[in-house]
Amino acid sequence: MTGTPHPRPVLRSRLEAAAWQHRATLVRAPAGWGKTFGLDAWTASSPRRDRIARAELDPQCADPVVFWTRVAGALARVDDRFAALPPPPAGVNDRRGWIAELLATGRGAPADLVLAVDSFERADTAIVGDELGQFLHGRSRIRLLLAGRTRPRLALARLRTSGALAEIGTEDLGFTADEARSLVDDPPGPAYEDAIRRAEGWPVALRIAADHPHERLRGDHHHLYDYVVEEVLDPLPSDLRRFLLDTAVLDWLSGPLCDAVTGDTDGGGQLARLDREGLFVVPLDRRRVWFRYHPLFREALHRAATLEGVDAVRGHRRAARWFVDHGMPDRAVAHLLTAGDEADAGELIAATYWRMLDVGHTATVLGWIDRLPAEHLHADARLLLAHASASLFAGRTGDVHLALARAEAAPARPGALPDGLPSVDAGIALGRATLNALLGNVGEAMRWAQRARSMHGPQHFTQRANCDIILAGTAYYAGTADDVEFRLVEIVESATPMRNTVAEIAGRAMLARVRAERGDLAAAREQLVRADTLLGSRYAAAPFAARVLALCRAAVDHRGGAADAAVAGYTEARDLSIAAADRITAPDAVLGLAELALDAGRADDARRRLDEAALLLAGCDDPGHRLRARQAALEARRADGVAADPTAGGLLTVRQGTILRAVARGLSDAAIARELGVSPRTVHAHLRAINARLNVHSRSDAVRAYRAAGGPA
Repeated sequence: MTGTPHPRPVLRSRLEAAAWQHRATLVRAPAGWGKTFGLDAWTASSPRRDRIARAELDPQCADPVVFWTRVAGALARVDDRFAALPPPPAGVNDRRGWIAELLATGRGAPADLVLAVDSFERADTAIVGDELGQFLHGRSRIRLLLAGRTRPRLALARLRTSGALAEIGTEDLGFTADEARSLVDDPPGPAYEDAIRRAEGWPVALRIAADHPHERLRGDHHHLYDYVVEEVLDPLPSDLRRFLLDTAVLDWLSGPLCDAVTGDTDGGGQLARLDREGLFVVPLDRRRVWFRYHPLFREALHRAATLEGVDAVRGHRRAARWFVDHGMPDRAVAHLLTAGDEADAGELIAATYWRMLDVGHTATVLGWIDRLPAEHLHADARLLLAHASASLFAGRTGDVHLALARAEAAPARPGALPDGLPSVDAGIALGRATLNALLGNVGEAMRWAQRARSMHGPQHFTQRANCDIILAGTAYYAGTADDVEFRLVEIVESATPMRNTVAEIAGRAMLARVRAERGDLAAAREQLVRADTLLGSRYAAAPFAARVLALCRAAVDHRGGAADAAVAGYTEARDLSIAAADRITAPDAVLGLAELALDAGRADDARRRLDEAALLLAGCDDPGHRLRARQAALEARRADGVAADPTAGGLLTVRQGTILRAVARGLSDAAIARELGVSPRTVHAHLRAINARLNVHSRSDAVRAYRAAGGPA
């Protein structure tokens, strides 16, 4: 049920300000955007409505004599002095003199007037445009407002640059979401909310949707379709109409692409014409090279094209060929799938899916997979590998396991593979390594990563670096390797020249954590700065790198005593990890929060965090010795009611204080390493850093200096 027509107060205010403050105002929008309704509402509500001269045009106004007769009549209705003007003459030169007399009459008006000309496209000929330019640039108290569907043939650049021109377009005329909701009496449901989104403010579409608020609005809805055909398509010349129908298959439009689809050579000119005439094209760049159709208008075009027998399959195939030739295979895939060419689409997906995932287009790849027939997908191990990889990026671990199992069972098929992948078997091994790492199965992840790496030669540097990241991460969590730092340095040094950004970000982040743990905070922070710079705007495109960086930054802040920053970082890492179903980094971050809570003496918070960590770790088959040992140590601290160890006037970190107290108890490096879940080499590095900070040369001197500075015995 429709409500009262919206009074559009914002639009009325915009028109009022524009019309009275500028020499000229241009109101331009396609059919159905409420230009006439807006002018009616503004005229009726304006405090100076008796000074607004409305001129309504019809096709006869293409004759300049008829046009100026309508203008003079509109002005005479608000100021009697214009009634004294003679009729406009037929001769062009004589008419120029008449226009000068009209302007002179306007200069003598006691107050400003606004001449509001609606449907100006009906009079927009070269002669009328030239004469209106004389009127517009002459001195007068008559301000001009032109409303129409097309860009008028007027020289407006000087007015625009001087600030004398106001321009009102679809962004002003379109309904806001709240205005659209006011068109219905009842609270809008999902169908109407979807209509608001898809209408993009188009008033006529929203009024149709308001009459059917529980139906999904589409461009082929009979009321909207009839409107588009009658008001837009039928009046067009045949060549432009055919161009619209042929290019309805395209979601992006450019001149060369349209030429490829239509077989003609004037695609750029036709697009410029559509843009000039306000025919539902939306520019996608400032140079107005790429466009798109309004989505509902495009759906109406689809229906019209189908009814008129346009070969849409041929159009999609031609578009796909053009996109492949111009290095945009991702857009080609969509056209091939729509054309029903699953075999060609599958080849492109197999060759390009990793590149798409690497720039954050996970949803696009999953959308491709969903559109493939099941029999086609399950018969090609490469496509199943694409499904597994995209599901990994999306955190859909159940789908990963199923897709990898099907890939192992599928027959080997020759064909393209993404860059850096030597074989399907290598991809399956890397997929299983990544899946096990996500599931918190450190031993299996390490085994699969070693197998995957053995299948990747030096030329497969991208995926080989991914194998190395998994191996370094699993070795860190397992606590079985003393050379993690060396491995990470190698990863960073090899990833940098190869522009493997994700591997470099993760490698630098992990390297920062390792260096902070051995007491070199300056070197750690240097790595974080470089990783942050690399991540930049790729945050959403590189979810693994983003959560590893958040976790490792928090760990460095924790080591450096920046508790607030560490809490924020661990919380971010926790949230990102849980969203990605990462069962290894999530409990790592939560244990960091638990340790910070214990350090601050917040027993209840610590208990809550440790319970959460226990729940997360219970879902891991093999999270590694490091997390288990850290969990046990923190549980012991909580049970003993031990609050944070002060760091002797800020000289040492909490971890360094813990190690020094263990030294005071007479423990060896190996025993301390077992207690803390780190390597003896790490303990030794900490002790060197402690000696440097306390300016001593032996362990016993370090213990005495620590106690003298206020450290607990």
